[in-house]
Amino acid sequence: MSQDNGIPAPARSVGLITADPTPTLLALLAHAQVDFLVLDAEQTGLSVQQCGDVVQRLAGSAVDVAVRVPDLEPNTLVAFANTGVGEIVLPQVRSVEELERAYEVTRYAPEGLRPKQVSQASAFGTDYSRPPRITVLFETAEAVDRVSDFAASPVFSGGWVGPTDLAGELHRRGRATPDDLDGAIQSVVDTLSGAGHSVGLPAPGMQNAASVFARGADRCAVYWERELGSILAGFAAARSA
Repeated sequence: MSQDNGIPAPARSVGLITADPTPTLLALLAHAQVDFLVLDAEQTGLSVQQCGDVVQRLAGSAVDVAVRVPDLEPNTLVAFANTGVGEIVLPQVRSVEELERAYEVTRYAPEGLRPKQVSQASAFGTDYSRPPRITVLFETAEAVDRVSDFAASPVFSGGWVGPTDLAGELHRRGRATPDDLDGAIQSVVDTLSGAGHSVGLPAPGMQNAASVFARGADRCAVYWERELGSILAGFAAARSA
Protein backbone atom coordinates (compact mmCIF):
# COMPACT_ATOMS: atom_id res chain seq x y z
CA MET A 1 0.00 0.00 0.00
CA SER A 2 1.29 3.48 -0.87
CA GLN A 3 0.46 6.90 0.51
CA ASP A 4 -0.63 9.86 -1.60
CA ASN A 5 2.99 11.04 -1.87
CA GLY A 6 4.11 7.73 -3.33
CA ILE A 7 6.02 6.63 -0.21
CA PRO A 8 5.09 3.05 0.74
CA ALA A 9 3.06 2.97 3.95
CA PRO A 10 4.32 0.70 6.75
CA ALA A 11 2.30 -2.47 7.24
CA ARG A 12 -0.36 -2.26 9.93
CA SER A 13 0.30 -4.09 13.18
CA VAL A 14 -1.43 -4.60 16.52
CA GLY A 15 0.02 -5.38 19.91
CA LEU A 16 -0.06 -4.92 23.66
CA ILE A 17 1.62 -2.73 26.26
CA THR A 18 2.21 -4.29 29.66
CA ALA A 19 4.28 -3.97 32.81
CA ASP A 20 3.35 -7.51 33.92
CA PRO A 21 4.61 -9.98 31.29
CA THR A 22 3.51 -13.27 32.83
CA PRO A 23 4.55 -16.56 31.21
CA THR A 24 0.93 -17.31 30.34
CA LEU A 25 0.48 -13.96 28.62
CA LEU A 26 3.68 -14.45 26.62
CA ALA A 27 2.62 -17.94 25.55
CA LEU A 28 -0.76 -16.61 24.42
CA LEU A 29 0.88 -13.79 22.45
CA ALA A 30 3.11 -16.24 20.62
CA HIS A 31 0.22 -18.64 19.97
CA ALA A 32 -2.01 -15.88 18.61
CA GLN A 33 0.87 -14.39 16.58
CA VAL A 34 0.28 -10.90 17.93
CA ASP A 35 2.59 -8.49 16.11
CA PHE A 36 4.39 -6.83 19.01
CA LEU A 37 4.67 -6.41 22.75
CA VAL A 38 5.81 -3.17 24.39
CA LEU A 39 7.23 -3.66 27.87
CA ASP A 40 6.60 -0.61 30.03
CA ALA A 41 9.68 -0.16 32.23
CA GLU A 42 9.08 3.54 32.84
CA GLN A 43 8.06 4.13 36.47
CA THR A 44 6.80 0.53 36.84
CA GLY A 45 9.69 -1.40 38.38
CA LEU A 46 9.99 -3.74 35.40
CA SER A 47 13.64 -4.75 35.39
CA VAL A 48 16.32 -5.39 32.80
CA GLN A 49 16.36 -9.04 33.88
CA GLN A 50 12.60 -9.37 33.33
CA CYS A 51 12.96 -7.78 29.90
CA GLY A 52 15.68 -10.27 29.00
CA ASP A 53 13.48 -13.15 30.13
CA VAL A 54 10.66 -11.94 27.86
CA VAL A 55 13.02 -11.76 24.89
CA GLN A 56 14.15 -15.33 25.57
CA ARG A 57 10.62 -16.67 25.93
CA LEU A 58 9.45 -15.05 22.70
CA ALA A 59 12.56 -15.93 20.68
CA GLY A 60 11.53 -17.69 17.49
CA SER A 61 7.96 -16.36 17.64
CA ALA A 62 6.43 -13.70 15.42
CA VAL A 63 6.16 -11.25 18.33
CA ASP A 64 8.50 -8.25 18.15
CA VAL A 65 9.56 -7.10 21.64
CA ALA A 66 9.99 -3.41 22.45
CA VAL A 67 10.68 -1.71 25.77
CA ARG A 68 9.85 1.76 26.97
CA VAL A 69 12.91 2.51 29.08
CA PRO A 70 12.86 4.33 32.44
CA ASP A 71 15.19 7.15 31.35
CA LEU A 72 17.69 8.26 28.73
CA GLU A 73 20.87 7.58 30.70
CA PRO A 74 23.55 5.75 28.66
CA ASN A 75 23.89 2.89 31.15
CA THR A 76 20.14 2.36 31.15
CA LEU A 77 19.97 2.27 27.37
CA VAL A 78 22.89 -0.14 27.03
CA ALA A 79 21.54 -2.45 29.72
CA PHE A 80 18.17 -2.78 27.99
CA ALA A 81 19.79 -3.03 24.56
CA ASN A 82 21.86 -5.97 25.84
CA THR A 83 18.67 -7.93 26.54
CA GLY A 84 18.24 -8.38 22.78
CA VAL A 85 15.05 -6.36 22.60
CA GLY A 86 14.16 -5.33 19.05
CA GLU A 87 13.10 -1.77 19.84
CA ILE A 88 13.83 0.82 22.51
CA VAL A 89 11.14 3.47 23.01
CA LEU A 90 12.51 6.73 24.42
CA PRO A 91 10.24 8.59 26.89
CA GLN A 92 10.19 12.30 27.66
CA VAL A 93 12.30 13.25 24.64
CA ARG A 94 12.48 16.97 23.94
CA SER A 95 15.13 17.31 21.22
CA VAL A 96 16.63 15.49 18.26
CA GLU A 97 19.98 15.65 20.07
CA GLU A 98 18.62 13.33 22.77
CA LEU A 99 17.55 10.85 20.10
CA GLU A 100 20.95 11.02 18.43
CA ARG A 101 22.77 10.43 21.74
CA ALA A 102 20.58 7.40 22.44
CA TYR A 103 21.29 6.06 18.97
CA GLU A 104 25.04 6.50 19.44
CA VAL A 105 25.22 4.72 22.80
CA THR A 106 23.20 1.73 21.53
CA ARG A 107 25.37 1.20 18.40
CA TYR A 108 28.51 -0.87 18.50
CA ALA A 109 31.87 0.63 17.62
CA PRO A 110 32.91 2.05 15.25
CA GLU A 111 29.40 3.39 14.46
CA GLY A 112 28.67 4.15 18.09
CA LEU A 113 29.97 3.96 21.65
CA ARG A 114 28.46 0.66 22.78
CA PRO A 115 30.99 -1.94 23.98
CA LYS A 116 30.94 -5.31 22.22
CA GLN A 117 29.76 -7.22 25.25
CA VAL A 118 28.94 -10.91 25.35
CA SER A 119 25.21 -10.72 25.87
CA GLN A 120 21.90 -12.02 24.63
CA ALA A 121 21.79 -9.16 22.10
CA SER A 122 25.07 -10.24 20.48
CA ALA A 123 24.14 -13.94 20.39
CA PHE A 124 26.67 -14.26 23.23
CA GLY A 125 29.54 -12.69 21.35
CA THR A 126 28.91 -14.16 17.90
CA ASP A 127 26.77 -11.52 16.15
CA TYR A 128 27.01 -7.76 16.64
CA SER A 129 24.86 -6.82 13.65
CA ARG A 130 21.46 -6.45 15.34
CA PRO A 131 21.22 -3.25 17.41
CA PRO A 132 17.69 -2.24 18.46
CA ARG A 133 15.58 0.27 16.60
CA ILE A 134 15.33 3.57 18.48
CA THR A 135 11.88 5.14 18.48
CA VAL A 136 10.51 8.26 20.15
CA LEU A 137 7.48 8.60 22.40
CA PHE A 138 5.97 11.96 21.52
CA GLU A 139 4.62 13.07 24.88
CA THR A 140 6.29 16.46 25.34
CA ALA A 141 5.29 19.74 23.72
CA GLU A 142 8.84 20.26 22.48
CA ALA A 143 8.92 16.92 20.66
CA VAL A 144 5.53 17.57 19.06
CA ASP A 145 6.56 21.04 17.93
CA ARG A 146 9.77 19.61 16.41
CA VAL A 147 8.25 16.51 14.85
CA SER A 148 9.47 17.50 11.37
CA ASP A 149 13.05 17.64 12.68
CA PHE A 150 12.71 14.15 14.13
CA ALA A 151 11.25 12.82 10.88
CA ALA A 152 14.21 14.24 8.96
CA SER A 153 16.85 12.71 11.24
CA PRO A 154 18.74 9.79 9.65
CA VAL A 155 18.69 7.90 12.98
CA PHE A 156 14.92 8.18 13.53
CA SER A 157 13.19 4.78 13.31
CA GLY A 158 9.59 5.67 14.11
CA GLY A 159 7.43 7.14 16.81
CA TRP A 160 4.62 6.65 19.25
CA VAL A 161 2.21 9.17 20.74
CA GLY A 162 1.52 9.23 24.49
CA PRO A 163 -1.80 11.13 24.72
CA THR A 164 -2.14 11.13 28.52
CA ASP A 165 1.21 12.72 29.34
CA LEU A 166 0.99 14.95 26.28
CA ALA A 167 -2.37 16.28 27.48
CA GLY A 168 -0.79 17.26 30.80
CA GLU A 169 2.13 18.97 29.06
CA LEU A 170 -0.13 20.95 26.77
CA HIS A 171 -2.38 21.96 29.67
CA ARG A 172 0.58 23.38 31.58
CA ARG A 173 1.42 25.47 28.53
CA GLY A 174 -2.06 26.89 28.13
CA ARG A 175 -3.05 24.51 25.34
CA ALA A 176 -5.71 22.78 27.34
CA THR A 177 -8.65 22.17 25.03
CA PRO A 178 -9.49 18.78 23.50
CA ASP A 179 -8.88 20.35 20.09
CA ASP A 180 -5.32 21.26 21.15
CA LEU A 181 -4.58 17.65 22.09
CA ASP A 182 -6.29 16.19 19.05
CA GLY A 183 -4.46 18.60 16.77
CA ALA A 184 -1.09 17.77 18.34
CA ILE A 185 -1.68 14.04 17.96
CA GLN A 186 -2.78 14.38 14.36
CA SER A 187 0.21 16.60 13.56
CA VAL A 188 2.59 13.88 14.74
CA VAL A 189 0.74 11.14 12.86
CA ASP A 190 0.49 13.13 9.63
CA THR A 191 4.11 14.28 9.68
CA LEU A 192 5.61 10.88 10.45
CA SER A 193 3.38 8.87 8.14
CA GLY A 194 3.86 11.47 5.40
CA ALA A 195 7.62 10.94 5.66
CA GLY A 196 7.22 7.17 5.42
CA HIS A 197 7.89 6.50 9.11
CA SER A 198 6.00 4.12 11.35
CA VAL A 199 3.82 5.76 13.99
CA GLY A 200 1.85 4.10 16.76
CA LEU A 201 -1.12 5.15 18.87
CA PRO A 202 -2.69 3.54 21.92
CA ALA A 203 -6.29 2.40 21.67
CA PRO A 204 -8.71 2.38 24.62
CA GLY A 205 -9.63 -1.21 23.72
CA MET A 206 -9.11 -3.90 21.13
CA GLN A 207 -12.36 -2.99 19.44
CA ASN A 208 -10.95 0.50 18.72
CA ALA A 209 -8.07 -0.57 16.46
CA ALA A 210 -9.90 0.58 13.35
CA SER A 211 -10.11 4.13 14.70
CA VAL A 212 -6.33 4.19 15.23
CA PHE A 213 -5.67 3.12 11.65
CA ALA A 214 -8.28 5.61 10.38
CA ARG A 215 -6.15 8.43 11.84
CA GLY A 216 -3.21 7.33 9.72
CA ALA A 217 -1.19 5.39 12.31
CA ASP A 218 0.14 1.98 11.33
CA ARG A 219 0.64 0.53 14.83
CA CYS A 220 -2.12 0.10 17.39
CA ALA A 221 -1.25 -0.75 20.99
CA VAL A 222 -3.64 -1.70 23.79
CA TYR A 223 -2.74 -1.55 27.50
CA TRP A 224 -3.21 -5.16 28.55
CA GLU A 225 -4.04 -4.53 32.21
CA ARG A 226 -6.69 -1.97 31.24
CA GLU A 227 -8.19 -4.33 28.67
CA LEU A 228 -8.20 -7.25 31.08
CA GLY A 229 -9.82 -5.10 33.76
CA SER A 230 -12.55 -4.08 31.33
CA ILE A 231 -13.19 -7.70 30.34
CA LEU A 232 -13.41 -8.80 33.96
CA ALA A 233 -15.69 -5.91 34.89
CA GLY A 234 -18.03 -6.90 32.08
CA PHE A 235 -17.92 -10.50 33.20
CA ALA A 236 -18.77 -9.54 36.77
CA ALA A 237 -21.62 -7.33 35.58
CA ALA A 238 -23.19 -10.33 33.85
CA ARG A 239 -24.49 -11.61 37.19
CA SER A 240 -27.00 -8.77 37.33
CA ALA A 241 -27.96 -8.84 33.64
